[in-house]
Amino acid sequence: MMYLLLFTAALITSFISGVLSMAGGMILMGIFSFFLAVPAAMMLHGITQTFSNGSRVWWYRHHIRKAVLIPYTLGAFTILAIFSVTAFIPPAGLIFLLIGLFPFLTRMLPKSFNLDIEQPKIAFLSGLVVTLTQMLAGASGPALDIFYLQSKLTKEEILGTKAVTQTFGHILKLIYYGSLMMSAGNSLNSWLITTVIVAALLGNFLGSLIVKRISDVQFKMAGRYIVLIIGAIYLAKGLSELLR
Repeated sequence: MMYLLLFTAALITSFISGVLSMAGGMILMGIFSFFLAVPAAMMLHGITQTFSNGSRVWWYRHHIRKAVLIPYTLGAFTILAIFSVTAFIPPAGLIFLLIGLFPFLTRMLPKSFNLDIEQPKIAFLSGLVVTLTQMLAGASGPALDIFYLQSKLTKEEILGTKAVTQTFGHILKLIYYGSLMMSAGNSLNSWLITTVIVAALLGNFLGSLIVKRISDVQFKMAGRYIVLIIGAIYLAKGLSELLR
């Protein structure tokens, strides 16, 4: 029953991510955090999202903006180095709270902020902020989204470029939380890993069929409203966990 539930969750959320390039990871991290300890939830989420985003790298490989990747990677490695020194594991309540807060915090930024991901310094900042969010909350879609709102990229370029940076970030998350689990003598069930990988690949394939039918405007607009709704749900859950 547990495998079926997690397979369904991974399938649906990967489909959502395959269409919108956001929101799916937020939902999935919340679901995994309900059923698993934080390190295990982070690991399983990282595996699912690595394959989910990795499949989008392939689907949109011809649309990836490569100039973004080097400064983004430098920012991401900076955060990994800091976490490796501290060995910090966030409590589940904080994870829900951060997932819920980010969609609203990103909408509160002044419109005068020119956070265009195509600028090298902004790409570096994105690597810092997004990887920090991935390490603390598991999912980072809303944080990453703010760096694309002012860009002139097409939906295919956004899907492809986001997929590369997200895949890389989740691999870093796997390295960090994997080392913590190994040091504690814990591991994930291989059948569970296989289940979520299959679901992630299938969900993204189905999502890619929908992307062809929507416009760039519909793509960006739908994502904005969906992450706010999900954020409100997780914000309430996080507050209830922390106030117990």
